[in-house]
Amino acid sequence: MKYIAKKNLIFYVVVIVGLLMFALIFGSKFSSLKSSNIKETNEKSLEENKIEKVVIQKGDVLALTLNETKLSSEDSSNILRELKKLVNIAKCLPGDFYEIVYDELTGQWTNFHYYPSGMFYYEISKSSQSVITAEKKRLETSLVKYEKEGTIESSLWAAMVSYGIPADVIRAFADIFAWQIDFLTDTRQGDSFKIVYEIENVKKREIKLSSRVIAAEYKTSSNSYKAFYFKTKNGTEGYFDEKGKSVKSAFLKAPLQFSRISSFFTEKRFHPILKITRPHLGIDYAAPSGTPVSSIGDGIVLKAHYSGGFGNLVIIKHANGYETYYGHLSKYAKGIKAGSKVKQGQVIGYVGMTGLATGPHLDFRIKLNGKFFDYLKMKQPPSIALSGEDKINFENNIKDIF
Repeated sequence: MKYIAKKNLIFYVVVIVGLLMFALIFGSKFSSLKSSNIKETNEKSLEENKIEKVVIQKGDVLALTLNETKLSSEDSSNILRELKKLVNIAKCLPGDFYEIVYDELTGQWTNFHYYPSGMFYYEISKSSQSVITAEKKRLETSLVKYEKEGTIESSLWAAMVSYGIPADVIRAFADIFAWQIDFLTDTRQGDSFKIVYEIENVKKREIKLSSRVIAAEYKTSSNSYKAFYFKTKNGTEGYFDEKGKSVKSAFLKAPLQFSRISSFFTEKRFHPILKITRPHLGIDYAAPSGTPVSSIGDGIVLKAHYSGGFGNLVIIKHANGYETYYGHLSKYAKGIKAGSKVKQGQVIGYVGMTGLATGPHLDFRIKLNGKFFDYLKMKQPPSIALSGEDKINFENNIKDIF
């Protein structure tokens, strides 16, 4: 019996010792883990407290917003003194913001960054010797490339918007093919597009600085149009098809975004007002009053005033003996007068119904060496064709696109 009791006693002692060791080992680990968690939490808090950001709201005065920060009044005064040397803080706008960077150990500020609208920001720095300096700096930018493709259901605009393509990129796409396609009237359900474009964003302010279409393609049931951005060795830049020919012709396909052609070029047309048959040596583009009208090419304005049945008329002289007429305008664009130089695509006036017109439309005419001809039948050669080293570089650049 004594032997059994002794044996049981030893067993209980071993169990108790084991439990104590277990508690010591895992208690230590738990304590270490808890300590680690506390340390991580403290580090996270320090990181969160390192930068203080303040966004200017409507009605705010920048100088007064500093009173709501952790800065002392002396520090605020020092920062404002240096900041005023670089920028007029009285002109700060809602949405402008600043960030104050604090030292993790001392809690003292080390940097103050002010971000107004635009490409620049202002940095006030304090060294370890408490020397304060101020500097104007340019914001960094980031370039992001996008590739999208889709099918037309109703319009190019609706299709591209549904794929998240920005409005300015859609307009650029349409402008690239303005010499081949009128996207208001030529698009059909089932047409498709591909586009590669890049957007440059301004960091910190998260605003778009610029965009550029790198490559574009538009397919119809019968044609395929491609365009690739390229810059020649002499600095000329533009869009070229896969053969290196410029997609930009001497003239635009149409001088405006119209709803329909209400009258074509003909030698015999019954005039709705005069009630006689006579030649109509132009094209009538029906469009709402006020629709912008653009010059189809570079040139010089020969005339910009009222002219009988044409109403308000603009005549533009182009290179190689071409002249274009824009009649029935409601008004002229700013700066359009005889002698003015105009660029292709520049707005020269607005659709109206001045002169002999039964409704708002543009009477557009073109003549070569004094003789009017049908613009819709004109075949235009490309304005530029790449050659030599430029063509080789261009072909290498577009190998992996589309």
